[in-house]
Amino acid sequence: LFALATCLASVLPRLRADELEASEEDGVLVLNEKNFEVAIKSNPFILVEFYAPWCGHCKQFAPEYAGAAKQLKQANPPIPLAKVDATAELKLAEEYGVRGYPTIRLFIDGRDQEYTGGRTEQSIVTWVLKKAGPPAVQLGEVGAAEAFEKENRLAVVGLFEEATPRAAFEQAARQVEDVMFAYSTAPEVAARYDATVPSLKMFFPHDEQSATFAGSLQDATEIENFVKAYRHPIVTQFSGETAPEIFGDGRPILFLFRDKDEKGESAEKVIRKVATSLERRMLVSIAGSSEPMDQRLMDYVSVDPQELPTARLVTNPMGSMTKYRLEGEVTEDSINSFVGGFEGGRLKPYLQSEAVPASQPGPVHILVGSTFESVVKDPSKDVLVKFYAPWCGHCKKLEPVYTAVAKKLEGVASIVVAKIDATANDVEGVDIEGFPTLKFWRAENKDEPLDYDGDRDVDSFVAWLEEKATHPFTKEQSNTEL
Repeated sequence: LFALATCLASVLPRLRADELEASEEDGVLVLNEKNFEVAIKSNPFILVEFYAPWCGHCKQFAPEYAGAAKQLKQANPPIPLAKVDATAELKLAEEYGVRGYPTIRLFIDGRDQEYTGGRTEQSIVTWVLKKAGPPAVQLGEVGAAEAFEKENRLAVVGLFEEATPRAAFEQAARQVEDVMFAYSTAPEVAARYDATVPSLKMFFPHDEQSATFAGSLQDATEIENFVKAYRHPIVTQFSGETAPEIFGDGRPILFLFRDKDEKGESAEKVIRKVATSLERRMLVSIAGSSEPMDQRLMDYVSVDPQELPTARLVTNPMGSMTKYRLEGEVTEDSINSFVGGFEGGRLKPYLQSEAVPASQPGPVHILVGSTFESVVKDPSKDVLVKFYAPWCGHCKKLEPVYTAVAKKLEGVASIVVAKIDATANDVEGVDIEGFPTLKFWRAENKDEPLDYDGDRDVDSFVAWLEEKATHPFTKEQSNTEL
């Protein structure tokens, strides 16, 4: 028995250690509930992706993430990248608030924060390195400067005298998370760039390949705007990979939508020519119409396939977006006039609307852009509105519940349960950040709609409306037979 116990004692710890050791796939650690805590505690810095095997965005992201993992293994010290199958590791997914895929968290000494970088290999590497180290690295000699340029696709180099304040430079470096910053006070480094001191230069793989900052080195916002303007090409191709960077850029966006035919190619030549003259005052992007991401963008900024080639000018796409529509054909004169009208404040926002329905066939009132104001702003009604997209899976899942809510409240004359296709109708002043969005306009206050924050079942909807509505109603008024 003693011999058996000794044998078991020698084997069990080794088995536990084996279970705790994370395997690798393409250089990425594979974590689960058993080894997650050990991985987090044993690495001062570790980036973790929570993914779903069926998720298209995750599959698209996988090679970029693997490439970043290989690069960051070479960092000093190495920084591991890991992944968790959130559909299998439900406790971990719940603990870290995973609501969509991929969800990425950076752990620093065990404490996690949201990943806010881009979706390309280099943007992941840059973001992690900046979080793990100082906002800007010091270049002591020419060799270090050459290596810095070679290692970083987007690189900003500040050239200072020892006594020159660098606070604004470092503040900008912290704000721009996907571009590496460095500085030097060494005269030989400034000489390599044939630069006066102080000055700032940026290096990038597109267009001019380098640019010199002409603003104030004591103004962090000016530095930040300069770097953001040059981190993208003069014309950026729209895709799933570039979409987050395009929408997060901050400048107005001029989109060209075109097919790959003779008219489309002619329009693209026009846009590329005009883009050069814009001097990066706005971001210019070209999108097609055949890929799913192109079609989503067309829905989002209200482009009908029959219009192609055409252009849209968009501001604040991540918030209360404003859209402007090019009228007529894509020519050099029309685009210059379009941009000039926008910059001169002469353009009116484009608000699209479907045709007014001939009838209302069901319990849910169907809204379009042109009827929204008269129905929703009616001071005698409390109005609940669902903003949806036809392709949205969550919207489709909610539809039978929402219809049942409307059916249940048919007997309450003071309440309207409505819906609007937000991809085909625009409503000025309403901020839609995702689908479905549910907002409630109370009869007593039409200027401040409430966001629905209850559970998504019929009883929860009815109870929430009963609590929030201006005009009281009772359960007896609702249809209790459902």
